[in-house]
Amino acid sequence: MFGFLKRKQKSLIGMDIGSNVVKCLLLDLTEDRPVVTHFAMADLPPEAIVDGEIMDRELVIEAIQAAAQSAGIPDEPVASAVAGRAVIVKKIVMDKMSEADAREAIYWEAEQHVPFDIDDITLDFQILQEDIGADQMELLLVAAKKDMILGHAELIRDAGFQPFVIDVASFANQNAWEFLASHTEVIDVLDEDEDEDEVAPEDSVDDLDRFDEGEDDSEAEVDEKSSEFVALLDVGGGVTNVHIVRDGVPFFTRDLPLGVAHFIEEFQKQLGLTYETAHGVARGHLDDVDQQLVTDIVRSVGSEIYQGLEPSLSYLKTSGEADGIDRIVLSGGGAHLPGLLEYLSESYGVPSEKADPLAGLDYDPDLFGDGEAEELSPLLTVSVGLALREAVGK
Repeated sequence: MFGFLKRKQKSLIGMDIGSNVVKCLLLDLTEDRPVVTHFAMADLPPEAIVDGEIMDRELVIEAIQAAAQSAGIPDEPVASAVAGRAVIVKKIVMDKMSEADAREAIYWEAEQHVPFDIDDITLDFQILQEDIGADQMELLLVAAKKDMILGHAELIRDAGFQPFVIDVASFANQNAWEFLASHTEVIDVLDEDEDEDEVAPEDSVDDLDRFDEGEDDSEAEVDEKSSEFVALLDVGGGVTNVHIVRDGVPFFTRDLPLGVAHFIEEFQKQLGLTYETAHGVARGHLDDVDQQLVTDIVRSVGSEIYQGLEPSLSYLKTSGEADGIDRIVLSGGGAHLPGLLEYLSESYGVPSEKADPLAGLDYDPDLFGDGEAEELSPLLTVSVGLALREAVGK
Protein backbone atom coordinates (compact mmCIF):
# COMPACT_ATOMS: atom_id res chain seq x y z
CA MET A 1 0.00 0.00 0.00
CA PHE A 2 2.58 2.56 1.09
CA GLY A 3 5.48 2.05 -1.33
CA PHE A 4 9.08 3.21 -1.27
CA LEU A 5 10.56 1.57 -4.39
CA LYS A 6 8.79 1.53 -7.76
CA ARG A 7 10.62 -1.20 -9.69
CA LYS A 8 9.29 -4.72 -10.08
CA GLN A 9 10.95 -7.35 -7.90
CA LYS A 10 12.10 -10.85 -8.82
CA SER A 11 12.47 -11.70 -5.16
CA LEU A 12 11.05 -10.13 -2.05
CA ILE A 13 11.49 -10.55 1.68
CA GLY A 14 8.28 -10.79 3.67
CA MET A 15 9.12 -9.49 7.14
CA ASP A 16 6.39 -9.93 9.75
CA ILE A 17 7.32 -8.11 12.96
CA GLY A 18 4.87 -9.61 15.44
CA SER A 19 4.42 -9.05 19.16
CA ASN A 20 6.45 -12.12 20.10
CA VAL A 21 8.33 -13.22 16.99
CA VAL A 22 10.01 -11.71 13.94
CA LYS A 23 9.50 -13.88 10.86
CA CYS A 24 11.57 -13.36 7.70
CA LEU A 25 10.87 -15.24 4.49
CA LEU A 26 12.41 -14.70 1.04
CA LEU A 27 10.53 -15.77 -2.10
CA ASP A 28 11.90 -16.25 -5.60
CA LEU A 29 9.09 -14.86 -7.77
CA THR A 30 10.46 -15.85 -11.19
CA GLU A 31 8.65 -19.22 -11.38
CA ASP A 32 4.92 -19.96 -11.78
CA ARG A 33 4.97 -21.30 -8.22
CA PRO A 34 7.02 -18.99 -5.99
CA VAL A 35 9.90 -20.68 -4.20
CA VAL A 36 10.85 -20.12 -0.56
CA THR A 37 14.62 -19.78 -0.62
CA HIS A 38 15.32 -18.45 2.90
CA PHE A 39 13.45 -18.51 6.19
CA ALA A 40 14.13 -17.69 9.83
CA MET A 41 12.36 -16.60 13.00
CA ALA A 42 13.65 -14.82 16.10
CA ASP A 43 11.86 -14.40 19.43
CA LEU A 44 11.18 -10.95 20.84
CA PRO A 45 11.23 -10.11 24.56
CA PRO A 46 7.77 -9.24 25.95
CA GLU A 47 8.75 -5.61 26.48
CA ALA A 48 9.87 -5.01 22.88
CA ILE A 49 6.38 -4.60 21.39
CA VAL A 50 3.32 -3.90 23.52
CA ASP A 51 -0.22 -3.71 22.08
CA GLY A 52 1.22 -3.57 18.59
CA GLU A 53 3.46 -0.56 19.32
CA ILE A 54 7.24 -0.81 19.24
CA MET A 55 8.54 0.12 22.70
CA ASP A 56 12.21 -0.84 22.30
CA ARG A 57 13.61 -0.32 18.79
CA GLU A 58 17.01 -1.79 19.56
CA LEU A 59 15.55 -5.11 20.71
CA VAL A 60 13.47 -5.35 17.54
CA ILE A 61 16.43 -4.44 15.32
CA GLU A 62 18.55 -7.08 17.04
CA ALA A 63 15.83 -9.70 16.47
CA ILE A 64 15.56 -8.81 12.75
CA GLN A 65 19.32 -9.03 12.34
CA ALA A 66 19.49 -12.31 14.26
CA ALA A 67 16.80 -13.86 12.05
CA ALA A 68 18.38 -12.57 8.84
CA GLN A 69 21.83 -13.76 9.87
CA SER A 70 20.71 -17.25 10.85
CA ALA A 71 18.92 -17.67 7.50
CA GLY A 72 21.66 -16.07 5.42
CA ILE A 73 19.07 -13.71 3.90
CA PRO A 74 20.67 -11.56 1.19
CA ASP A 75 20.21 -7.81 0.86
CA GLU A 76 16.85 -7.86 -0.96
CA PRO A 77 13.97 -5.35 -0.70
CA VAL A 78 11.57 -5.90 2.20
CA ALA A 79 7.80 -5.88 2.37
CA SER A 80 6.57 -5.42 5.92
CA ALA A 81 3.25 -4.54 7.55
CA VAL A 82 1.66 -2.41 10.23
CA ALA A 83 -1.51 -2.90 12.25
CA GLY A 84 -3.27 -1.50 15.28
CA ARG A 85 -5.20 1.61 16.26
CA ALA A 86 -3.12 3.91 14.06
CA VAL A 87 -4.35 2.14 10.91
CA ILE A 88 -7.82 2.85 9.47
CA VAL A 89 -9.41 0.70 6.75
CA LYS A 90 -12.86 1.82 5.63
CA LYS A 91 -15.17 1.65 2.64
CA ILE A 92 -16.44 5.10 1.65
CA VAL A 93 -18.73 6.57 -1.00
CA MET A 94 -17.87 9.67 -3.01
CA ASP A 95 -18.90 11.39 -6.23
CA LYS A 96 -17.89 9.62 -9.45
CA MET A 97 -14.62 10.85 -10.91
CA SER A 98 -11.44 9.60 -12.52
CA GLU A 99 -8.80 7.95 -10.38
CA ALA A 100 -6.52 10.95 -10.91
CA ASP A 101 -9.21 13.35 -9.68
CA ALA A 102 -10.02 11.03 -6.79
CA ARG A 103 -6.39 11.17 -5.71
CA GLU A 104 -6.73 14.92 -5.45
CA ALA A 105 -10.06 14.80 -3.61
CA ILE A 106 -9.33 11.90 -1.26
CA TYR A 107 -7.75 14.05 1.47
CA TRP A 108 -10.88 16.18 1.76
CA GLU A 109 -13.02 13.03 1.91
CA ALA A 110 -10.68 11.42 4.45
CA GLU A 111 -11.14 14.31 6.87
CA GLN A 112 -14.71 13.11 7.37
CA HIS A 113 -13.74 9.50 8.09
CA VAL A 114 -10.33 9.43 9.77
CA PRO A 115 -10.01 10.42 13.46
CA PHE A 116 -6.52 11.91 12.98
CA ASP A 117 -5.23 15.25 11.78
CA ILE A 118 -5.12 15.02 7.97
CA ASP A 119 -1.55 16.37 7.95
CA ASP A 120 -0.41 13.50 10.16
CA ILE A 121 -1.56 10.61 7.98
CA THR A 122 -0.50 8.76 4.85
CA LEU A 123 -3.38 7.77 2.55
CA ASP A 124 -3.99 5.22 -0.13
CA PHE A 125 -7.20 4.02 -1.76
CA GLN A 126 -8.65 1.63 -4.31
CA ILE A 127 -11.81 2.12 -6.34
CA LEU A 128 -14.05 -0.87 -5.60
CA GLN A 129 -17.07 0.05 -7.73
CA GLU A 130 -16.92 2.82 -10.32
CA ASP A 131 -20.70 3.25 -10.40
CA ILE A 132 -23.07 2.45 -7.53
CA GLY A 133 -25.81 4.74 -8.78
CA ALA A 134 -26.71 8.36 -8.03
CA ASP A 135 -23.49 9.40 -9.79
CA GLN A 136 -21.37 7.94 -6.98
CA MET A 137 -18.64 5.32 -6.59
CA GLU A 138 -17.31 3.17 -3.77
CA LEU A 139 -13.70 3.27 -2.57
CA LEU A 140 -11.61 1.44 -0.03
CA LEU A 141 -9.77 4.04 2.04
CA VAL A 142 -6.60 3.09 3.91
CA ALA A 143 -4.99 5.59 6.27
CA ALA A 144 -2.11 5.28 8.68
CA LYS A 145 -0.21 7.73 10.82
CA LYS A 146 2.86 9.05 9.02
CA ASP A 147 5.11 8.70 12.03
CA MET A 148 4.23 5.00 12.34
CA ILE A 149 4.86 4.29 8.64
CA LEU A 150 8.10 6.25 8.55
CA GLY A 151 9.22 4.77 11.87
CA HIS A 152 8.56 1.24 10.63
CA ALA A 153 10.51 1.91 7.44
CA GLU A 154 13.38 3.46 9.38
CA LEU A 155 13.46 0.44 11.67
CA ILE A 156 13.95 -1.83 8.66
CA ARG A 157 16.69 0.42 7.29
CA ASP A 158 18.47 0.45 10.64
CA ALA A 159 18.40 -3.35 10.59
CA GLY A 160 20.28 -3.25 7.28
CA PHE A 161 17.48 -3.70 4.73
CA GLN A 162 15.69 -1.55 2.15
CA PRO A 163 11.90 -1.19 2.60
CA PHE A 164 10.00 -1.88 -0.62
CA VAL A 165 6.51 -1.35 0.76
CA ILE A 166 4.76 -1.02 4.11
CA ASP A 167 1.47 -2.89 3.84
CA VAL A 168 -1.42 -3.44 6.24
CA ALA A 169 -1.19 -6.82 7.99
CA SER A 170 -4.81 -7.75 7.24
CA PHE A 171 -4.24 -7.19 3.50
CA ALA A 172 -1.15 -9.42 3.61
CA ASN A 173 -3.28 -12.11 5.24
CA GLN A 174 -5.85 -11.72 2.45
CA ASN A 175 -3.08 -11.83 -0.15
CA ALA A 176 -1.86 -15.23 1.08
CA TRP A 177 -5.40 -16.64 1.32
CA GLU A 178 -6.38 -15.55 -2.20
CA PHE A 179 -3.14 -16.80 -3.74
CA LEU A 180 -3.57 -20.23 -2.18
CA ALA A 181 -7.30 -20.36 -3.00
CA SER A 182 -6.72 -19.55 -6.66
CA HIS A 183 -4.08 -22.25 -6.98
CA THR A 184 -5.98 -24.97 -5.14
CA GLU A 185 -9.20 -24.20 -7.00
CA VAL A 186 -7.47 -24.75 -10.33
CA ILE A 187 -5.90 -27.99 -9.14
CA ASP A 188 -9.25 -29.26 -7.81
CA VAL A 189 -11.03 -28.53 -11.09
CA LEU A 190 -8.34 -30.20 -13.12
CA ASP A 191 -8.39 -33.25 -10.91
CA GLU A 192 -12.12 -33.61 -11.57
CA ASP A 193 -12.05 -32.98 -15.32
CA GLU A 194 -8.79 -34.54 -16.51
CA ASP A 195 -6.97 -37.83 -16.17
CA GLU A 196 -3.97 -37.57 -13.88
CA ASP A 197 -1.70 -38.72 -16.73
CA GLU A 198 -2.80 -35.77 -18.89
CA VAL A 199 -2.29 -32.90 -16.44
CA ALA A 200 0.79 -32.43 -14.30
CA PRO A 201 0.50 -30.42 -11.04
CA GLU A 202 3.01 -27.88 -12.29
CA ASP A 203 0.66 -26.99 -15.17
CA SER A 204 -2.05 -25.77 -12.84
CA VAL A 205 -1.19 -22.07 -12.96
CA ASP A 206 -1.04 -22.09 -16.78
CA ASP A 207 -4.60 -23.44 -16.88
CA LEU A 208 -6.19 -20.42 -15.21
CA ASP A 209 -7.53 -19.15 -18.56
CA ARG A 210 -9.13 -22.50 -19.34
CA PHE A 211 -10.62 -22.50 -15.86
CA ASP A 212 -12.14 -19.06 -16.43
CA GLU A 213 -13.66 -20.11 -19.76
CA GLY A 214 -15.26 -23.34 -18.56
CA GLU A 215 -19.03 -23.71 -18.73
CA ASP A 216 -19.53 -26.84 -16.62
CA ASP A 217 -20.37 -27.43 -12.99
CA SER A 218 -16.73 -26.96 -11.99
CA GLU A 219 -16.91 -23.26 -12.87
CA ALA A 220 -20.09 -22.82 -10.89
CA GLU A 221 -18.52 -24.55 -7.90
CA VAL A 222 -15.50 -22.23 -7.93
CA ASP A 223 -17.64 -19.13 -8.48
CA GLU A 224 -19.75 -20.11 -5.49
CA LYS A 225 -16.66 -20.57 -3.33
CA SER A 226 -15.14 -17.25 -4.42
CA SER A 227 -18.36 -15.39 -3.54
CA GLU A 228 -18.25 -16.58 0.07
CA PHE A 229 -17.88 -14.15 2.93
CA VAL A 230 -14.67 -15.40 4.50
CA ALA A 231 -13.57 -14.34 7.98
CA LEU A 232 -9.78 -14.32 8.08
CA LEU A 233 -8.82 -14.42 11.76
CA ASP A 234 -5.16 -13.89 12.54
CA VAL A 235 -4.64 -14.65 16.24
CA GLY A 236 -1.26 -13.19 17.12
CA GLY A 237 0.60 -12.81 20.38
CA GLY A 238 -1.42 -9.92 21.75
CA VAL A 239 -3.95 -8.98 19.07
CA THR A 240 -6.47 -10.81 16.88
CA ASN A 241 -7.12 -9.25 13.49
CA VAL A 242 -10.57 -9.77 11.99
CA HIS A 243 -10.69 -9.31 8.22
CA ILE A 244 -13.84 -10.25 6.31
CA VAL A 245 -13.58 -10.48 2.53
CA ARG A 246 -15.58 -11.54 -0.49
CA ASP A 247 -14.45 -11.66 -4.12
CA GLY A 248 -11.21 -9.91 -3.20
CA VAL A 249 -13.00 -6.99 -1.52
CA PRO A 250 -12.55 -6.28 2.21
CA PHE A 251 -15.91 -5.69 3.91
CA PHE A 252 -14.81 -5.29 7.51
CA THR A 253 -11.47 -5.00 9.32
CA ARG A 254 -10.77 -4.54 13.01
CA ASP A 255 -8.29 -5.56 15.72
CA LEU A 256 -9.37 -7.26 18.94
CA PRO A 257 -7.19 -6.74 22.06
CA LEU A 258 -6.89 -10.48 22.59
CA GLY A 259 -4.14 -12.88 21.55
CA VAL A 260 -2.28 -16.06 22.39
CA ALA A 261 -0.76 -14.39 25.46
CA HIS A 262 -4.21 -14.24 27.08
CA PHE A 263 -4.70 -17.98 26.60
CA ILE A 264 -1.23 -18.70 27.99
CA GLU A 265 -1.95 -16.57 31.04
CA GLU A 266 -5.12 -18.57 31.75
CA PHE A 267 -3.27 -21.87 31.28
CA GLN A 268 -0.75 -20.71 33.87
CA LYS A 269 -3.42 -19.60 36.33
CA GLN A 270 -5.84 -22.48 36.06
CA LEU A 271 -3.41 -25.33 35.40
CA GLY A 272 -0.54 -24.12 37.59
CA LEU A 273 1.95 -24.26 34.71
CA THR A 274 5.20 -22.46 34.03
CA TYR A 275 5.22 -20.03 31.13
CA GLU A 276 7.22 -22.46 28.98
CA THR A 277 4.81 -25.34 29.59
CA ALA A 278 1.76 -23.10 29.06
CA HIS A 279 3.28 -21.88 25.80
CA GLY A 280 3.67 -25.49 24.72
CA VAL A 281 0.00 -26.16 25.51
CA ALA A 282 -0.93 -23.19 23.31
CA ARG A 283 1.01 -24.91 20.50
CA GLY A 284 -1.05 -28.07 20.96
CA HIS A 285 1.31 -30.09 23.18
CA LEU A 286 -1.09 -31.64 25.70
CA ASP A 287 0.98 -34.32 27.43
CA ASP A 288 0.60 -34.36 31.22
CA VAL A 289 -2.20 -31.78 31.32
CA ASP A 290 -5.95 -32.08 31.81
CA GLN A 291 -7.08 -31.92 28.19
CA GLN A 292 -10.72 -31.26 29.03
CA LEU A 293 -9.76 -28.32 31.23
CA VAL A 294 -7.55 -26.99 28.44
CA THR A 295 -10.49 -27.20 26.04
CA ASP A 296 -12.74 -25.43 28.55
CA ILE A 297 -10.20 -22.61 28.97
CA VAL A 298 -9.82 -22.20 25.22
CA ARG A 299 -13.59 -22.01 24.76
CA SER A 300 -13.94 -19.52 27.60
CA VAL A 301 -11.22 -17.15 26.38
CA GLY A 302 -12.18 -17.82 22.75
CA SER A 303 -15.68 -16.55 23.48
CA GLU A 304 -14.14 -13.05 23.51
CA ILE A 305 -13.14 -13.57 19.88
CA TYR A 306 -16.67 -14.73 19.15
CA GLN A 307 -18.09 -11.62 20.81
CA GLY A 308 -15.56 -9.46 18.98
CA LEU A 309 -16.83 -10.76 15.67
CA GLU A 310 -20.38 -9.69 16.41
CA PRO A 311 -19.95 -6.04 15.34
CA SER A 312 -18.69 -7.22 11.95
CA LEU A 313 -21.71 -9.46 11.49
CA SER A 314 -24.03 -6.66 12.60
CA TYR A 315 -22.39 -4.39 10.03
CA LEU A 316 -22.90 -6.94 7.24
CA LYS A 317 -26.53 -7.45 8.23
CA THR A 318 -27.49 -3.79 8.68
CA SER A 319 -25.79 -2.85 5.41
CA GLY A 320 -27.82 -5.56 3.68
CA GLU A 321 -24.70 -7.17 2.26
CA ALA A 322 -24.93 -10.57 4.00
CA ASP A 323 -26.65 -12.48 6.77
CA GLY A 324 -23.33 -13.73 8.13
CA ILE A 325 -20.02 -15.33 7.28
CA ASP A 326 -19.66 -18.51 5.22
CA ARG A 327 -16.19 -19.68 6.24
CA ILE A 328 -13.52 -19.08 8.89
CA VAL A 329 -9.78 -19.28 8.20
CA LEU A 330 -7.60 -19.22 11.31
CA SER A 331 -3.97 -18.12 11.15
CA GLY A 332 -1.22 -16.93 13.47
CA GLY A 333 -0.04 -18.67 16.62
CA GLY A 334 -3.65 -19.07 17.75
CA ALA A 335 -4.31 -21.55 14.94
CA HIS A 336 -2.73 -24.24 17.13
CA LEU A 337 -4.78 -23.50 20.26
CA PRO A 338 -6.49 -26.81 21.12
CA GLY A 339 -10.17 -26.65 20.23
CA LEU A 340 -10.33 -23.00 19.12
CA LEU A 341 -11.00 -23.81 15.47
CA GLU A 342 -13.73 -26.28 16.43
CA TYR A 343 -15.29 -23.83 18.88
CA LEU A 344 -15.55 -21.04 16.30
CA SER A 345 -16.89 -23.41 13.65
CA GLU A 346 -19.49 -24.74 16.06
CA SER A 347 -20.46 -21.27 17.28
CA TYR A 348 -21.12 -19.91 13.80
CA GLY A 349 -22.21 -23.14 12.15
CA VAL A 350 -19.78 -22.68 9.25
CA PRO A 351 -16.74 -24.59 7.96
CA SER A 352 -13.43 -23.58 9.52
CA GLU A 353 -9.87 -24.31 8.54
CA LYS A 354 -6.29 -23.53 9.46
CA ALA A 355 -4.42 -21.28 7.08
CA ASP A 356 -1.72 -23.14 5.16
CA PRO A 357 0.07 -20.57 2.97
CA LEU A 358 3.05 -22.86 2.35
CA ALA A 359 0.77 -25.22 0.41
CA GLY A 360 0.87 -22.85 -2.58
CA LEU A 361 4.66 -22.52 -2.60
CA ASP A 362 7.66 -24.68 -3.44
CA TYR A 363 10.37 -25.15 -0.82
CA ASP A 364 12.94 -27.56 0.50
CA PRO A 365 11.34 -29.20 3.58
CA ASP A 366 14.70 -29.01 5.36
CA LEU A 367 14.39 -25.22 5.28
CA PHE A 368 11.87 -25.36 8.12
CA GLY A 369 13.37 -28.22 10.09
CA ASP A 370 12.29 -31.82 10.32
CA GLY A 371 8.51 -32.01 10.06
CA GLU A 372 8.00 -28.37 11.11
CA ALA A 373 6.59 -26.87 7.88
CA GLU A 374 3.02 -27.94 8.65
CA GLU A 375 3.20 -26.57 12.20
CA LEU A 376 4.79 -23.30 11.15
CA SER A 377 2.62 -22.62 8.10
CA PRO A 378 -0.30 -20.85 9.87
CA LEU A 379 2.21 -18.55 11.62
CA LEU A 380 3.67 -17.48 8.27
CA THR A 381 0.47 -16.19 6.66
CA VAL A 382 1.36 -12.50 6.91
CA SER A 383 5.01 -12.93 5.90
CA VAL A 384 4.03 -15.09 2.92
CA GLY A 385 1.33 -12.61 1.89
CA LEU A 386 3.87 -9.79 2.03
CA ALA A 387 6.48 -11.65 -0.01
CA LEU A 388 3.82 -12.59 -2.62
CA ARG A 389 2.93 -9.00 -3.53
CA GLU A 390 4.70 -9.03 -6.89
CA ALA A 391 3.56 -12.58 -7.69
CA VAL A 392 -0.09 -11.55 -7.49
CA GLY A 393 0.45 -8.29 -9.30
CA LYS A 394 -0.32 -5.97 -6.40
